[in-house]
Amino acid sequence: MSTTRTFKQNLSTISNLWESQDYDSALAKVEELQKSWPGNSQLLILWSRLVQLQENPGHDLNEAKTALQQAIDLDKTSPAAVIELGYFLDAIEDDPQAAIKSYSEGVGLARKLLIEGLIGQAKGFLQLEKKESAQECVLEILHLLSFEPKSKREKATGPDVLVTSLRGHAFGVHLKGPFADQIEELINEVFVSRSA
Repeated sequence: MSTTRTFKQNLSTISNLWESQDYDSALAKVEELQKSWPGNSQLLILWSRLVQLQENPGHDLNEAKTALQQAIDLDKTSPAAVIELGYFLDAIEDDPQAAIKSYSEGVGLARKLLIEGLIGQAKGFLQLEKKESAQECVLEILHLLSFEPKSKREKATGPDVLVTSLRGHAFGVHLKGPFADQIEELINEVFVSRSA
């Protein structure tokens, strides 16, 4: 029976083998781990990377690409596999157009995760009555929202929300998407209530 502790120890061993450029041993260790942890997206990404690094490959590069696509299917919210597929498409298949599409998807997923984390962090700061720290989180969220592709933002004549930080920075944003209500609530708490 494989435990999480054993899994972490094996990942550490793989990392050490990778750093010493013993890619064959690292690949063998990943393949051994996959028997105990089938369907693990992290292992699929590692396996794909190591297959690409083999001097005398025992696997086809199409298998490496398939492993990345499986990792994406297994963990649709993680940017890691999508970004790694971008590297593969660029470096192995020399397809910058497809690579850009994959990178863009990965960046979008990473931005979404970062916004989720910042929302949680801001709420935590508010519970600790650290309003200025919460405000910094909200400003970072607003900054990240400004990078959302235009196709995801509604075309409107003016911003839904206009806020000014304690340092005088102004942000005007359209609150759309899955976090709009939470962000609006945070804005009201850290900006509106301080002037009331």
